[in-house]
Amino acid sequence: MSLIFYSANLFFLEVFVNPLAFVHIPKTAGTSFRFGADAFFGEERVCRDYGSQSVETSEIVKKYIFQEKDHWKFWTVFKAEGYQFLTGHFHATRYATIFGVRSMVTFVRNPIQRIVSEYKHHVRNYGYEGTFKSYYREKANINRQLRMMANIPWPAFGLVGITERYEESLALLNSKYSLQIPFLNENLGRSVMSEAYELEPDEEAELSRLNAGEIRFYEQVCSQLDWRCRLSSVGKKYVGGAVTRQDANGLYGWAIAEEDDDPVVVQVSVGGEVVGEVTATGYRPNLQEKGAGRGGFVGFSVNTERYPKNVSLECTVAATGQPLVNSPWELLETA
Repeated sequence: MSLIFYSANLFFLEVFVNPLAFVHIPKTAGTSFRFGADAFFGEERVCRDYGSQSVETSEIVKKYIFQEKDHWKFWTVFKAEGYQFLTGHFHATRYATIFGVRSMVTFVRNPIQRIVSEYKHHVRNYGYEGTFKSYYREKANINRQLRMMANIPWPAFGLVGITERYEESLALLNSKYSLQIPFLNENLGRSVMSEAYELEPDEEAELSRLNAGEIRFYEQVCSQLDWRCRLSSVGKKYVGGAVTRQDANGLYGWAIAEEDDDPVVVQVSVGGEVVGEVTATGYRPNLQEKGAGRGGFVGFSVNTERYPKNVSLECTVAATGQPLVNSPWELLETA
């Protein structure tokens, strides 16, 4: 824990907080959040990773991440030099094992709207001369948000906010971490973020097909944010968790309480009828590596032998009814 100071209004606010890492997905209001973090923490306490060639990237990132490729040395120097916040256009996996996903945050945006915004940004600021269709068909621009969060248990993130609900998401983040990052509107291509770009029907259909995985991801994030808000309004705690896979023996997943160390009890239902409960205490090495909490002892399994195929199993938090990500899960034939 480290002492930090808030100086935006010329006074000092004592707050204790672990360092946070912000995955800045382009065109998701990340610049507004980054500037807000600069104002709260102080620019000297904000470390930046915007690529090895970017003038914005901090020297300790260039030296230890890109040149020496020594993540542990970076982490040691990061703390020693008093940094409290990391931001940048990096994939979450780059820093997950040193910060831990519970100390990582990001914002995601409606995938189609985000692509239009980024295209216009490239035309406006970088002289991009290709058509919109040529831009969104480039491999690098397909499912970009999803790829930046790939191989990460994102429901265990400190917070995955929504650009279209930026002020609400920021309030949740500030409340969770006892921060006062101010609400700013910076680097916006339009004055009103909530106004949707209009597309030709064929473009929208193709974009939806190309980015189907990311659209599903975005919908899941929206649903989980709804639950986070609902639980917060009644003084109950959010649980990060997901149903992850099925084999011939059962259905598997994980769940972890956000603010305490007790194991989560998962309720299993079929057609609205409760058929059992399981406690999430199984060991999951990947979740331990990514710093999800409880040393990775957050897994659960459900024996599915007695259920017919094509039935849907619902896995929810027993204490609140909050559904886990990927629930309900339709049982399929397995080899």
